Amino acid sequence: MYSQTVAALEKFDNQHDFERMCADILFALGYKDVELIAPRGGSDGGKDITFTTESGGRGLACVTLRGDIEKKFFEDFSKRRAGEFEKYIFFCTAYLTAQQKLKFAQYVVNTLHAELVSQDIEVLRSVLDSVLPSIREQYLGIKDDNKAHETHDLLKAEALVKQAAELLPTVRLEEYLQLGIRHAQTVIDGLPLEISGEYGQTFRVYTKDMLAPHIRSALAYLEETVLHAGLPDAEGLLYLACIYGYQKQFNEMITTIDKALTVDARIQEEFRQPRKLEILLLACGSDHSKIEQVSQKLGIPTVTKETFCSFITDFDLEGFTGYIKWIAVKRPNTPGEKDVHIINVCPPYVQYDGLVCAHSQLFETGRIECLTTSPQFVTVETLYDVLSRSFILVYPIKREYFYL
Repeated sequence: MYSQTVAALEKFDNQHDFERMCADILFALGYKDVELIAPRGGSDGGKDITFTTESGGRGLACVTLRGDIEKKFFEDFSKRRAGEFEKYIFFCTAYLTAQQKLKFAQYVVNTLHAELVSQDIEVLRSVLDSVLPSIREQYLGIKDDNKAHETHDLLKAEALVKQAAELLPTVRLEEYLQLGIRHAQTVIDGLPLEISGEYGQTFRVYTKDMLAPHIRSALAYLEETVLHAGLPDAEGLLYLACIYGYQKQFNEMITTIDKALTVDARIQEEFRQPRKLEILLLACGSDHSKIEQVSQKLGIPTVTKETFCSFITDFDLEGFTGYIKWIAVKRPNTPGEKDVHIINVCPPYVQYDGLVCAHSQLFETGRIECLTTSPQFVTVETLYDVLSRSFILVYPIKREYFYL
């Protein structure tokens, strides 16, 4: 199959630019202290790029465009001494056979007591096409805005990432982290499901069977990266906490929230975003103490009659159509379905003499429950009294989140 990347690599004829590209690849893959020995030409003693390995040892990359690959390999590697470097990476635009790769690797192990990673033209193509498109564009002039984990087709993204991780293990954690976040976002956003009823609206709610594969993948990728590998990524921990919330694993969720806040306290605001907070509350059930624990960690103040009424009466209604919304949890031992609800309040419009009415929408199914019936419209203060008897009011949804 024709590959534009392979064609460009086969025509690459500038040794110094090729060395620069390989140095950028090493840096992008997470190696530290990457240094070109002779970036402007001149003698380099058979050493093109030095770097620090994953374990903190010394590494050397040898780079060539030559076609007589075996001759070039032994020219360069015969200059090295046993124990001089811990790891070698051999970049070339030749097609290495399996026998050549084995031959080179055995030489390095037996003679130099080190590890060898061969990066021939096919490996370079895979890496540049999947996870390093910006470097490909810079040096080969081939534009493509899709990284492996960013392609719109999530199944395709996973296949590309796994291929890249097999060829270059150093990209595994970062790419798996991004895949985990994408799967978690699918769970958090839910899948559209039309709910028919007197309100004639379409709600974005959970369809558990369809989301199950995304939950398993999100857990697998995020636990591997931010838990087992200890990657200090607050965003990854945020999404893992949400998945634990969806699974109603309260203790794991709380522990993960603490870890995320330790990495970056600013992530607290993201935890308070409506859909994320709603999912976290799923793990609390109707347990008031658990709800208070989550609220305290996320800096959510206790709702009072004054704060509730002020939010409703002070809400900016200019150009606004829809309901004023609150996140709430049904109290135990009260009629109706339990768990997380969204309270939808009809605003205190002038034509209704400043009165309001409300209904609740169960978060997981979208089912609607009328809250004010006789009379339908009441004062804001009366609505608070009605709601507080059946619900634990947790947090208002600000107007800027309404259209997310």
